[in-house]
Amino acid sequence: MTTERGGAEAGADEAGQDLAGLGERFTALFIDWVACLVLTYLLEWIGLGIPGPAGVNVATPVLFIVYYSFAMTVGSQSLGMAIMRIACVSAATGGRLGLPRAVLRAVLLSLVLPALTTLADPYHRGLHDRAAGSVMLKVAGA
Repeated sequence: MTTERGGAEAGADEAGQDLAGLGERFTALFIDWVACLVLTYLLEWIGLGIPGPAGVNVATPVLFIVYYSFAMTVGSQSLGMAIMRIACVSAATGGRLGLPRAVLRAVLLSLVLPALTTLADPYHRGLHDRAAGSVMLKVAGA
């Protein structure tokens, strides 16, 4: 089945790769954010975090950016992405993003608004994906 998007199949990009759906992407992001939130509370509980609600509000996004940047630099999946069987790769090469692009993507993603722009893009690429030159793909089931 082809669409008006340059002959690519529905749910695929121009190269015919199987794109991750919005539900999978937002679920993976939710899992990653909750994992960082739980870790922030654990660090506060054992005395290594910034005490109080302000500490959690600052530490969680910082922890998310560090964790997400590391995950995208050394591989192509975070914990949430692995659970949802999706991966974030370079749109140009299909490989890893590298540290500068991974940090840019994580910072923009933590601001939330760029992630919401995926709703208006036909390939579900938000501003964070476009700025970092990344694309989210489904991973072949094992």
